[in-house]
Amino acid sequence: MFTLQNPTRRRLLAGCAGIAFSSLAAAIGLKDPLPANGVLLKYDILYKGEKVGEHLMKATPDGELVRLEHTRHIDVKVLFITAFTERHQSTEWWTKSVMLRKLEARNLVNGKEVDITGRALPDGFVFVVDGKEQKVPADAVTLDSYWVANAVKRSTVIDVANGKVFKTSSKILPNGSVELNATDLVAKFAYQGDFMSRGELEQDGNTIVYQRISGP
Repeated sequence: MFTLQNPTRRRLLAGCAGIAFSSLAAAIGLKDPLPANGVLLKYDILYKGEKVGEHLMKATPDGELVRLEHTRHIDVKVLFITAFTERHQSTEWWTKSVMLRKLEARNLVNGKEVDITGRALPDGFVFVVDGKEQKVPADAVTLDSYWVANAVKRSTVIDVANGKVFKTSSKILPNGSVELNATDLVAKFAYQGDFMSRGELEQDGNTIVYQRISGP
């Protein structure tokens, strides 16, 4: 069964995505020139082999930065009853060395809305939720940022849906993929270039898979 009780685990399941590029996109890295109109990728979100949502990610050059735009919707039903719904939109601006400079996000989970904004400062990254400001280390990442290979190696993570911060650890597996560990969660990501090719998230014996269905 899709577990909904723990907000952090729920956001990890919803936020971490597996991206598989076409032959063109597979060669793209953050330091490589992106097309002026950006790269658009579309994914199915699968649970027990059935589609429960979709995720769109667009990477676009924005001056010296790379702008990543995410749109996601998830609807999980248990015995024909909707058990979980999410509507998510976020925009993040990153340096090519994978440092977060700015973020704007809006998330609606089971009818509850959370808005978050953030910006980089010389001594860290500050984000605001419901008028409350929090500061994290400059190398912090967000749940959406696991599309970028170096992001999964960072230990401080901003939950853009709940406005919270948590810690993770990661290691490189013999096949070159990356394993991420957080409380009660193990996730495995494979990358092509600077971007993910596939993601599998295991929690409580259940597995969520993000699968690319279209790209450049």
